[in-house]
Amino acid sequence: MGRLGLAIVVLAAWIAALGWQARRVFFPAEAQRLALGVTTLPPGVAYYAVFRGEVRAGWAQVEIDTLPAASGFRVRDRVLLDLSSLGVAGRSERSAEEYLDSRLNLDSLIHTSVVGDDTVGIRVVFDGDSVIRLYDPTGRQTGRVSVSGSVTTPSGWRLRLAAAGLAEPGRTYGVTVFDPLVAGVRPQEIEILEAASLAFPDSADTDSISGAWIPVREDTVRAWRVRSGSGGEAREAWIDEDGRLVDGDIFGGLRVERTAFELAFFKRPGAAPVALSTERNQQGEPE
Repeated sequence: MGRLGLAIVVLAAWIAALGWQARRVFFPAEAQRLALGVTTLPPGVAYYAVFRGEVRAGWAQVEIDTLPAASGFRVRDRVLLDLSSLGVAGRSERSAEEYLDSRLNLDSLIHTSVVGDDTVGIRVVFDGDSVIRLYDPTGRQTGRVSVSGSVTTPSGWRLRLAAAGLAEPGRTYGVTVFDPLVAGVRPQEIEILEAASLAFPDSADTDSISGAWIPVREDTVRAWRVRSGSGGEAREAWIDEDGRLVDGDIFGGLRVERTAFELAFFKRPGAAPVALSTERNQQGEPE
């Protein structure tokens, strides 16, 4: 091989190496993109007003924390309802504490539901690659669920959507989700419908006339409208760039709207947190 041929070979190899490096940096594989994106997910707390139809039924909050040594995330959510909005006396509370690994798959969770004087709880541990073990609040094992492949949660797939850059309108992908309400896993299809900028109240002050909390400033986020599930089980929600709900359907025919802390929790300044049961006015705030 002459000098010219050798030079061509060396140049071709150099271009190929440069192309590979550029592809690795600018077009990472999905696993690499997820690993990088997970490191950018910020911890924080989001607050929500909860509605059933047009009736204010309660409040909710979702708190996301990073675990030590970048080993994953802890997601804690709480939904408190005033059952009188549903025609029943009393209150209901649903809380969950999820532990997700560094790939946003389920590691373990604790789920508790309280309706009146009745409390039901479940603890879930993902044991290896193929078994989810179920325990009652006393620590007694009550069952096991065989699985194949990774399993996540509703919080997990929303965070993954943001971290892996999967939120592209028109894209559809599937996940396997553990549902604590039925103590089982189910495949779930996620469809990205559209993208938009959404605004929600992020601070509040008291109204000088009524004394009620009113919004005084808004935050604007980039968000995607997502449909999950199918048929009668389908839900739609807006999810922001950090994988947090902005507005959307949750369980039991309920819907949440992200808002400021005071607007989610309190009816009047100085009052204790309450689950309101009032209709929204034209501005969407509790009367």
